[in-house]
Amino acid sequence: MAKQPSVFPFLTQSWNDLFFLHWPISESSLKPTLPSDLKLDLFDGQAWISVVAFKLSNLRIFPFRKLAWNDFLEVNLRTYVISPDGQRGVWFYSLDSSDLLATWGARILYGLPYFKSEISYSGDISCYQWKSKRINSECSVNASISAATSFRDISDSDMPLSHFLLERYCFWAKRKYGLESVPSLVDHRPYDPVVLENASYCGDLFREQDLMEPSRPPALAHYCKGFDVVASPPPWASFIAGQTNHNIDSFPLRSHPIKFASKASVEESNLKALEIEDFTK
Repeated sequence: MAKQPSVFPFLTQSWNDLFFLHWPISESSLKPTLPSDLKLDLFDGQAWISVVAFKLSNLRIFPFRKLAWNDFLEVNLRTYVISPDGQRGVWFYSLDSSDLLATWGARILYGLPYFKSEISYSGDISCYQWKSKRINSECSVNASISAATSFRDISDSDMPLSHFLLERYCFWAKRKYGLESVPSLVDHRPYDPVVLENASYCGDLFREQDLMEPSRPPALAHYCKGFDVVASPPPWASFIAGQTNHNIDSFPLRSHPIKFASKASVEESNLKALEIEDFTK
């Protein structure tokens, strides 16, 4: 029997070709950027921040399941937070999307800081490339991500940090005039990542948040082929699910055992024929 989602499937979608670039960052630089009702989630006393890029496909929204959306690309900047009741999740500083309707929809429904951007994703036998350029922004906000098409299996020493950075099933947002940050939930199978080698980033995503841009390559980078995802209704529409989404006590503190793909399986399925995908229109 198929596994039933732990949240009401208000949104269903697929996340594909996920790239994660992670850096340690000082706790003091991030604290002022967060809402007062959330605190940084630390790994061995260290705060982390990540640039994430992926392709989103097969998006459907309740109750209009038959309405098909275009596939699109996303690049986001996020950190890791914990709520007063112990729920771990992510806080998004920015989310750039190649789809205008998705940008508007996410802003209206969830209050997330989405921006319309020109984003391209391409790859060949030697390298993956992501490029993002925000449209109609008051200032230039670009991002460029590259990674060699070489992977290594997750080592024993990488496992605890990889689990901390990837296995997140809650995100918060706070509207401009909102009194508090509010949670929404996602559910999907555990990640099955490999470690990306020779990954790099340059751009303006950190600077836009009054943070220093990284001066070094990411301390850790992951690639995951992808999976299907369900997301809960936004808190203001929680009546759709017949329960209050603000109260996430009924949603268990997620701690999926992370599943690690082998280097060979990823290379076999992804590296032989990666076509250029351009979602700049």
